Amino acid sequence: MAYSNASQDKLYGLLPAYVRERDVAEGEPLRALLRLIEKQADAIDEDIGQLHNNAFVETCEPWVVPYIGDLVGTTPLFDESRVRDGDTAHELFPDLEGPSLRPPLVIRNRADVAKTIYYRRRKGTLPMLEELARDVTGWAAHAVEFFELLGWTQWVRNHLRMHAVRTPDVRSVERMGRLDRAFDEICHTVDVRPISQFEGWHNIRNIGFFLWRLGAYRMEAVAARRLGGAADYRYYFSPLGNAAPLFSRMRREGDEAGLATELHVPQPIRPAYFYEDLRTYQELPAPRPGFTEFYGLFNTVAGFNLAPAPSIMVLIDGNPVPPDDIRCRDLENWGQPQNDLVGIDVSNGRLALGPDLLPASSVEVYSHYGFPADLGGGPYRRRAWLTRRSLAEEVFIVNDTGDPGTFSTIGAALAGWVAQGRPDTVIRIGDNRTYNEPISIEPADSRFISIESADGFRPHLQLDGPLTVTGNHEDATLTLGGLLIEGRVEIEGSLGRLRLLHTTLVPGVSIAEPDPDLPLPPPVVPEPAVSAAAVDGGGDPVNTELRVEMAFSIVGPLRLPDHAEGVFALDSIIDGVGEDAIAGVGVADAVGPPIRLERVTVRGATRVREILLASEVIFDGLVATGRIQVGCVRFSYVEPVSRTPRRYRCQPDLAERRAIKAAEAVSGPLSVAEEDDIRERVRRRVKPEYTSEAYGQPAYLQLSLGTPVEITAGAEDGSEMGVYAHLKQPQREANLRIRLNEYLPFGLEAGINYVS
Repeated sequence: MAYSNASQDKLYGLLPAYVRERDVAEGEPLRALLRLIEKQADAIDEDIGQLHNNAFVETCEPWVVPYIGDLVGTTPLFDESRVRDGDTAHELFPDLEGPSLRPPLVIRNRADVAKTIYYRRRKGTLPMLEELARDVTGWAAHAVEFFELLGWTQWVRNHLRMHAVRTPDVRSVERMGRLDRAFDEICHTVDVRPISQFEGWHNIRNIGFFLWRLGAYRMEAVAARRLGGAADYRYYFSPLGNAAPLFSRMRREGDEAGLATELHVPQPIRPAYFYEDLRTYQELPAPRPGFTEFYGLFNTVAGFNLAPAPSIMVLIDGNPVPPDDIRCRDLENWGQPQNDLVGIDVSNGRLALGPDLLPASSVEVYSHYGFPADLGGGPYRRRAWLTRRSLAEEVFIVNDTGDPGTFSTIGAALAGWVAQGRPDTVIRIGDNRTYNEPISIEPADSRFISIESADGFRPHLQLDGPLTVTGNHEDATLTLGGLLIEGRVEIEGSLGRLRLLHTTLVPGVSIAEPDPDLPLPPPVVPEPAVSAAAVDGGGDPVNTELRVEMAFSIVGPLRLPDHAEGVFALDSIIDGVGEDAIAGVGVADAVGPPIRLERVTVRGATRVREILLASEVIFDGLVATGRIQVGCVRFSYVEPVSRTPRRYRCQPDLAERRAIKAAEAVSGPLSVAEEDDIRERVRRRVKPEYTSEAYGQPAYLQLSLGTPVEITAGAEDGSEMGVYAHLKQPQREANLRIRLNEYLPFGLEAGINYVS
């Protein structure tokens, strides 16, 4: 209300003092009346203010955006207003910061409407089309005019095409490494086939849009994993000790009229390009700037220059290694560089130190890893998923700053929690260090304890033995949030709730690569990520109230008693690593508790007492359900011959019925043998295929481009089934095609090509 700056009693404060004094003497009835009037006046004032804001696309409410779009004549796109997913996360986790626990949708309909005039003024130029693809999809994009890469017969007298004489330089490893890729500059012969993902590119009418679905996630001050003993020169960038490619950081091009280059997209760094980058730097005259396009400081350090957008950095004993001492190496079979040089294998994420640098007390690395989504913990924004501080009696901070009131280890923080009497507590980790320590927790009755990383961090817990939960506390809650845990959780006593939020329990416990100089260890059966006791020492059932709740997490096999309350998972991966994904404890083929899964990928058999609900789930393994009279499986992939409750629009069942119906429409009624033959053919075709099935690789369980549309667009709203359903990838592509139909110059044809 414009007439007063007071937070309350604005009308009452305008009355003369003698009126207010008389009202106080009467018991303040006038104040109560004016508060009611003021409440309505505030509502009207707020509505008037919102009407003003709704006149501008930058400040309007979401429902107004399509109306403003209609004013400028733009076609509405799929956006957050069309997402109808249930808000189950709010039901399961009411104690989190919030306010919204829905995954952020990167489809920017508001920005698309706001830039409509901007797009049209640029008249379908190639940089504008590339920017449009990036804005509409939220993915990194690069546009290529394929007709500019066609080889032409030159007419010397009148029409020279100098750009059409770029023949392959077969001596250049770097140039040949770009052949038939997004940044290829070599001329090609014409390809008259229709443009698609893998063919028909180089033709006069064609423009290609290359899209990168993987993101590059920035990791700072991570302890490199040493392969051998204290004097070993071999290290991994990954704290888990596995080989994985290093990614380049995504950045915007400096010139809006220019096109993206290989430096502007998130993808694995090509060794040849990294080699040329270092060679170019080392040929510069002194004094050199102290950074290259890929290598440089992430944060300010005295005596060194900051790179504008670095992708890699190495610190040895706290001292940055300058780019003069970095060499690009192939460390597939390892090999030590000379003197004080550092060899980096960007393809495998490996690091080798020269003999003059050994032994090194600490090797810290700064790098980027690739992944399809904000999942399983990471340096992304997830403030909404932190435990609300107001609910905790104590908040213990863990980091390596040495500041008063902080703890250097998780064990020290837990000891402080025990000394305080085990109150409701949040232990918050504020760095990306590796914590190699044993952890044992005995919670208190009717209390909670949360071990979580601060927003933007992903600490690594290299457990010395399992994380054990002891004691019988059937109404206690343990929360693990934002953590990368190389180990497993074992509930020895009885627990009420175990919650995993944006957390990874490494499938198979560890993925560290063995030392090639040592004999290979014998294969072992993967240990479960979470296991819980079924009975106590006296044979009485325990964990009868246990609920395992997870969201945006990655875990290995679950082994829980069938009398537990259940497993409730949202947008997660449960990887059995070749064994049953969900099962009971004790004997083989034991049945686990009831489950409720939404947008989950399950790899391995699922043996449970009951399925309460399975929505948009990929069951990549046999499903055996004890009770099938209750519950529902909807919009999911269920492996054939599985035993489940009633199914609704599941695959391959739906595809089988459609194929049989189509065959009957052509040739009439079919025999049983003919129907079985059709079913077998459909089952071989309609099944999930992944870009990578190994945890630790960038495209872990990302549906491959060859996966049938019944799965890639089989969710309720037309998105893909499984853990990445929330990315709405089919809708992003559909939005781009809608916009290209509006802005693509007449006579040209667009092709969409996924690089990752």
